[in-house]
Amino acid sequence: MASANEEVGVNVQVLAQDENCPFSILPSVLFQLNADKDGEKLLKLGGTTGVADGIGANLHDGLTERDDKSGVNAHRDAYGANTFPEKPPPSFFSMLFEAAKDPMIIILLVVAVVTIVLGAAVPEQRAHNGWSEGLAVLGTALIVIFIGAGQDYSKELQFQKLNKLKDNIDVKVTRGGRQVLVPNTEVVVGDILFLDTGDKVIADGLVIDSQGLVLDEASLTGESDPIKKDPANDPWVRSGTTVNEGSGHVLVVAVGPNSEWGKTMALVSEAGDDQTPLQEQLTDVAAKVSKMGVLVAVVCFLALLIKWLIIHKGGDVKKINDNGPLQFLLYAITITVVSIPEGLPLAVTLTLAYSMKKMMRDNNFVRVLAACETMGGATAICSDKTGTLTENRMTVVEGWFAGTSFPAVPTPERLSPALLTLLKYNGALNNKAFLVDQDNGTVDFVGNRTECALLILLRKLGFDYKQIREERERDIIKMYGFSSARKMASVLVREPKDVLRLYNKGAAEWVLRRCTALLQPDGSTIPMDKAKLEEMINLVTSMAKRGLRCICLSYRDYPLHDPSRASDFFEDADQVDNGLIAFSIVGIKDPVRAEVPDAVRTCQDAGIIVRMVTGDNIHTAQHIARECGILVDDCIAMEGPTFRNMPAGDLVPLLPKLRVLARSSPEDKLTLVSLLKKQGEVVAVTGDGTNDAPALKESDVGLAMGIAGTEVAKEAADIIILDDNFSSIVKSVLWGRAVYMNIRKFLVFQLSINLVAMISAAVGALYGGVPPLNVLQLLWVNMIMDTLAALALATEDPYPELLNDKPHGRSEAIITGLMYMHIVAAALYKLFWLFACLYGLPRVIDHYAVIGKDEYYQEKCPSILNGKNFNSSMQNGLCPIMAYCGFPRGALERQTRLCPLFDAWNQTTVPSDQQAAVCITNPKNSCPWNDELVRAQAAMDDEYDRELLKSYKPALSVLFNAFILAQVANAFVSRRIGLELNFFKGLSHSHIFNAIMLLITALQVIIMQTPVSFVFKVQPLNGKEWGACIAIGVGAIPFSWAVRLLVKAALPMAGSSSNWLAGLRGSRASNITASGAGPMRQAANHGRTLSGRTTSGATVTAVMASGVKTLSGRTVSGPNAANHIVQFNPDKTLSGSPVKTLSGNPLPTTPSLEVAGAGGSQSGGRPSSSSSRKVVPARGTEPVVPFHHQEKS
Repeated sequence: MASANEEVGVNVQVLAQDENCPFSILPSVLFQLNADKDGEKLLKLGGTTGVADGIGANLHDGLTERDDKSGVNAHRDAYGANTFPEKPPPSFFSMLFEAAKDPMIIILLVVAVVTIVLGAAVPEQRAHNGWSEGLAVLGTALIVIFIGAGQDYSKELQFQKLNKLKDNIDVKVTRGGRQVLVPNTEVVVGDILFLDTGDKVIADGLVIDSQGLVLDEASLTGESDPIKKDPANDPWVRSGTTVNEGSGHVLVVAVGPNSEWGKTMALVSEAGDDQTPLQEQLTDVAAKVSKMGVLVAVVCFLALLIKWLIIHKGGDVKKINDNGPLQFLLYAITITVVSIPEGLPLAVTLTLAYSMKKMMRDNNFVRVLAACETMGGATAICSDKTGTLTENRMTVVEGWFAGTSFPAVPTPERLSPALLTLLKYNGALNNKAFLVDQDNGTVDFVGNRTECALLILLRKLGFDYKQIREERERDIIKMYGFSSARKMASVLVREPKDVLRLYNKGAAEWVLRRCTALLQPDGSTIPMDKAKLEEMINLVTSMAKRGLRCICLSYRDYPLHDPSRASDFFEDADQVDNGLIAFSIVGIKDPVRAEVPDAVRTCQDAGIIVRMVTGDNIHTAQHIARECGILVDDCIAMEGPTFRNMPAGDLVPLLPKLRVLARSSPEDKLTLVSLLKKQGEVVAVTGDGTNDAPALKESDVGLAMGIAGTEVAKEAADIIILDDNFSSIVKSVLWGRAVYMNIRKFLVFQLSINLVAMISAAVGALYGGVPPLNVLQLLWVNMIMDTLAALALATEDPYPELLNDKPHGRSEAIITGLMYMHIVAAALYKLFWLFACLYGLPRVIDHYAVIGKDEYYQEKCPSILNGKNFNSSMQNGLCPIMAYCGFPRGALERQTRLCPLFDAWNQTTVPSDQQAAVCITNPKNSCPWNDELVRAQAAMDDEYDRELLKSYKPALSVLFNAFILAQVANAFVSRRIGLELNFFKGLSHSHIFNAIMLLITALQVIIMQTPVSFVFKVQPLNGKEWGACIAIGVGAIPFSWAVRLLVKAALPMAGSSSNWLAGLRGSRASNITASGAGPMRQAANHGRTLSGRTTSGATVTAVMASGVKTLSGRTVSGPNAANHIVQFNPDKTLSGSPVKTLSGNPLPTTPSLEVAGAGGSQSGGRPSSSSSRKVVPARGTEPVVPFHHQEKS
């Protein structure tokens, strides 16, 4: 063998890790060899064996856990770990920058800065703290930016943690001579990695041995054709690829960043990057609301500007920042900011992130964000049987062994040595699973559970499967893995005396039809004739009806050398698996999970149809389906071959009643999913095998099994069920509905505030007076409804009542009629009290009375002129003229002694012209006294708006406080958006909601009762005022009760109350019709099956036993029509072709669709000429049939 580092001739810079490497092949050399896929250099190193020696690995026993050169730690230190540089967490400052990029926020900040500059630069405005409002707006806007950035930062960190979990998978490696499961991150260079069908390759390596190993390298090379791997021709295996077929062992030569694939799970898209369908829908809602808000803002700005121009006679530049255009612009921008419901997408993101975290605790690992919300609308679930509905703890409980049936597993003494030899080699060698014995005495199953059950059987018979595998490993010629098409698996083993023995196992009824003989107790064989085959099929049927999975074990011998045999004969499993000798049929029990029947019932109550799609025998599937509550009265079970050959027109009407699809292929599952989706259903599908990937992708929500699922299936799925349990699927439905409901709650809450803000702003601007809420108050409202409310309502946990309603399906609008009613009702309540406080309170209670202009000039004049450099004598002279002489106020008092000019004019008529009235001696020319009067009038005008706002402050303070408290109460009301009256149910578990409501209330108290009130332009309230505000706020709750009770009372008075209520609630999935059945019906009219073949046989009609009608709704004639189900003829497909086995032999005559009922035949007892019919009991004794109707008891 050549020297590892000289003879190969790799000329690379010595890396730091090379210096510390204790092995003969340095990391740089090994990685260069792997990168170049250099076969010539590999040969120089001695091939895979030489590389293993050079890196201190053992191809048989693998690495050890010892702290020496043969240990895992030494190899990790020398060649690196199978981890990748983590994506740096998002920068908080980058989040701040993103949050500040909102155009409206930018404009708001600019206008706030301009307001601050002008308010500080102009002396007159500086004297009245003109800069304060701009500074407060700037501070509040920055707080909004910081809170938004904080939430985005937290969300990104959460998603990053969840995304890390996607990359963690368990793989099988050999350590210390034992096959063990380890996380992919623990794999190191030198490990012996076992690959099987459906596995994801997590490191680069060299093939040690291959049993038909075929890899899909499309993710790496773009080539769609799978590549065969073997030690001689192509030993290079790359991470990131997947195993399409076969199995094999691989020596790991590069991991982590040193592998050719930068990151094993690079194909997995990161959650949170794309908008989910719900986010897209809400973005559309937000856009429409925003347009309305912008329109209101523009109207308000123009109305206020026109009013200001009229008052100031064309405008006054000095007053542009003194309750002038600049403030109007700030107000309009604030209305726009408030009206834009940017909290909607945030609420979706928050509830999805929160739900994903909580769903992990319920064994639901969400890989695709949209799956959370879609699962809530699911109307159909197509579930696997094994492991999902059952415990997946399979045990052999009875069987047929070489001609003798045993009700329990026999002891070894009761079986012949020859039979025991066949059992041990078939069970151990034709098997890829293994058992892990725990310290507490339990046994963990790793691999296919059926194969694990056979290993347990070997243990009971006294065999050590590990020892058998070690002894015969070198004798294995080829393994034929299980496939859904063949329903069996085989292994070809070299035996003494130049014999090749094929050990086969698989679905009993499939294997038996490939058998030509049966083994007897004495070791002899008898031929498998038709009678014997029917007898064995009946045996299998009787076991299947007890819920047992029946596996047939068989064998066949081939001569080692046969000149007449084609050279590639053993490459085709179909031709190898023929002429078999059956020696055992074992019945494997897999109990139904205890929680599944209740979970299925919950789904059915929630309007979700559960269907079992399994590869098992029809009788086993029916038995389990009945135990689970899936197959109930008036429902049907069907076999895959019947399903795929049935004309489309006959199949579509069957779908609503179809509950079990047995002996199905992955293509059948894909077809079923496509058909259901065309009917408008929202379909969730479970899958665990590689071939399930198309159906998982086609479905609305793909659910992969976390334990039994292959990595290919998991990558194709949207959600991974970590415990493979159907009850966890029901939890995902509940969480999905919670996501949808939480968003709807937030919509009701936010849109009611938007409506109030826009209407009140428009009325305040157009009607007159003052705006009910100022800029800073609007920003506080915006923070409550966008940020805090989103966090409060979007993080509520699901409650069981969500499953009492029907799924929202595919077409229901996000905002229903009932939601609109709640939005309008809440808005009307708040608008009533808002306008009552704004316009009613000042008129009703003197304490809140607003100062009028007459009162202003009469009472405030001396104090205002005193601050404008008017001496006391001038104040005493000018104030009465302005207040009582009509200049500008008191025109009616001008001709009375209240007007000082009346005496000056000797109690004659005082002129209405100001100059003429004041300048008595020279009325045609202005005089100093008139000049002072003009100056005093200007001073009074300047201060009037400020004094008016001051007089409004008591009423506006009550208004603002009551409005915020009403929002808090409305948040409680929004927790239930149906017609429920209990808004507080489950409140004790909503910790985030409670904390945020307390926070909002506490902050409101601080705003109202501390010096912060100056910034918000309100004044502290007394106890009575707080009591009134609390009463107004809490009053939103009984008001909502009254509205809901009124709606409930109005239901009986509506002409069609149920339809009316349905209209309020929105369209429901339960009303979905077969609108997508058009193509099916069209195909049926042309006599075609789903596969497109033309049916040449007679049209087949299925008749329901309980309804005297066909599933298409037609009435069946005949006195005994109600007692029959029309059955299909199994001897031919619907296209008229004879049914054959995979070996090409015709099937024995067994009806595919039978009449299950009591006595008589259809149409007065006359036999049908178009199909074979037979009367059988409804339960328990029916023969093997692909299609059964579940008859009422």
